[in-house]
Amino acid sequence: MISLVNLSKHYPTRTLFDNLSLKISLRERMAIVGPNGAGKSSLLKMIAGQLEPDSGQVILPVSARIGYLPQDLEIVSDRTAVGEVVGGDATLMEVEDEMKRIETRLSDQDFQNDPGYEKMLVRYGDLQTRFGALGGFEQEARARKILNGLNFSSRQMDMRVEELSGGWRMRVALAKTLITDPDILLLDEPTNHLDIPSIEWLEGFLNEFSGSVLLISHDRTFMNNVINGVIELSSGRATVYSGHYDHYLEEKASRQEALETAYERQQGEIARIESFVERFRAKASKATQAQSRLKALEKMERIELDSQEKTVKFKFPQPQRSGNIVVSLKGVTKGFEGRTIIPSLDLVIHRSVKVALVGPNGAGKSTLLRMLAGVMHPDQGSIIPGANVTITYFAQHQLETLDPHHTVLESMESQAPDSETQTKIRSLLGAFLFRKDEVTKKVGVLSGGEKSRLALARMLLVPANFILLDEPTNHLDIASRECLEFALQSYGGTLIFITHDRHLIETVATDIIEVLPGKVTPLWNTPYEAYVAKRRAESGGQPMAPTLTRESDPIGKNPNAKISQGQKAPSTTGSTDHERDLLKIRLSRIEQEMESITQKITAFEEEIASRVSGQMDYKAKSDIKKIEVKINESRKSLDALTLEWDKLAELISQ
Repeated sequence: MISLVNLSKHYPTRTLFDNLSLKISLRERMAIVGPNGAGKSSLLKMIAGQLEPDSGQVILPVSARIGYLPQDLEIVSDRTAVGEVVGGDATLMEVEDEMKRIETRLSDQDFQNDPGYEKMLVRYGDLQTRFGALGGFEQEARARKILNGLNFSSRQMDMRVEELSGGWRMRVALAKTLITDPDILLLDEPTNHLDIPSIEWLEGFLNEFSGSVLLISHDRTFMNNVINGVIELSSGRATVYSGHYDHYLEEKASRQEALETAYERQQGEIARIESFVERFRAKASKATQAQSRLKALEKMERIELDSQEKTVKFKFPQPQRSGNIVVSLKGVTKGFEGRTIIPSLDLVIHRSVKVALVGPNGAGKSTLLRMLAGVMHPDQGSIIPGANVTITYFAQHQLETLDPHHTVLESMESQAPDSETQTKIRSLLGAFLFRKDEVTKKVGVLSGGEKSRLALARMLLVPANFILLDEPTNHLDIASRECLEFALQSYGGTLIFITHDRHLIETVATDIIEVLPGKVTPLWNTPYEAYVAKRRAESGGQPMAPTLTRESDPIGKNPNAKISQGQKAPSTTGSTDHERDLLKIRLSRIEQEMESITQKITAFEEEIASRVSGQMDYKAKSDIKKIEVKINESRKSLDALTLEWDKLAELISQ
């Protein structure tokens, strides 16, 4: 049980919590939601021990291991990506470091006749046992599997972290958090910088994770697929809802309706009592009754309605009509550093389509969008705009183009046509929640969400009939995303967009263009759900996520690859007694691990048998599938251990 007892946190300008108390059962998967500034990230930091409350306490289970991923953690390291992930488990690294020191000492020929040699050999065996119990011999394989799920290539896994871009460093930070096998996993916006295949892989990982998960996310589909409860923070209070995110919205609306009904009923009762007191308090015969009702009124616990959260409200201005063909691509190619990104592409975009570009990161989606926007030229071929086409392009890094020295109002005025009045500009800013003095704030001090709203507001200053959007939902909260969704649905022009928000694709896109490395495939009149179903059918029912390939699987290539990075493999010479002793100790540990895994498999199979004999509802079938996945993983580990046992046994016999 995670217990939050009377937590309070105050800042000079606002109060986040005041005597907030909450209990969260273990094994729960909860999303923390609420308006910006409600204290979601602060609450997560308090549970992680990164932020102290002004008063109250956070009570965690004894010896609970915490895995915490902050929202914008960027790792700077000269280690490789896989080395950084393996190093994420501090306890494991301490054990491995001591093992390395002992190995160095044991390899000293002069030390082999020392009285302390046998004692150190026993210590080394104990450390190996602990290292194995902590999963150390599988750590690098697990690290590569997690990085593969997050769409790292084998080459990227072995690149130094400092050579990776910011988005890939964030993925390393996520992998480093996931590999620690914590009891409680705290994730603040974990899907930022992930493409859709990686998000789907993360969903599968979290659904198999045996501990508790507390997360903050603005990805509605991700939450629906992962969580079983919601903690809503609002006005310093926490309200718990069961079920996924859509169920939370329904339940919240139902509770709000009931609260408003009760509020109106109470207000009517208050008005009647006040009227009675006012009429009869001066009459002697009714004075006692009037006083009695007045006291009852004073004791009445008043129902309060939550203040309505401010939401962005906007529509794209209706543009002039373009020709039927908006843009044509003929023989277009684009490559970088000798690698072809976009092959020879022929493509025609017609008026009024709303197209989502889908595919893994790095496949060329943003490159294609830039060429359509005219900000990047193809290596070969031609891009021909249609008649009366006017373009608005929202780049993936649009926020970086905002001048930090401008005020919000100046930023808008710099983009507005000369004919635009300041009254209209201020009105548009008001629709994006920049009101009164907020328009004089410097762009440099705005939050990521505020900058995103400003960038969207600037888009509306000039009507366009062809809109190109590259990740427009980054930094937007769910309410703002839903407003953008509505605006794009009602937009009358032509739209091509890139987003990892699957809910936005599902509700807006009429067509799909799949962009894979070296291949672009238009799927006209194909909604996203149909595209996903087609891809899963082609992959045998698996999610659209990369799988661990033979190339990236260190166990598949080499049984000795199970030894964690930086740890020496047992010597293959077998030329000295101490090396043979080390091999025998490791062989014994492998036999123990094999026995343990075999017992686990037997227990899993017995659990399946007991569930099959009972009532088979949806949950039971889902649980059986999860157990079968665990059995397959255990069998793979057993196969790898068997290979290593054979190799070590042969070395010892030699």
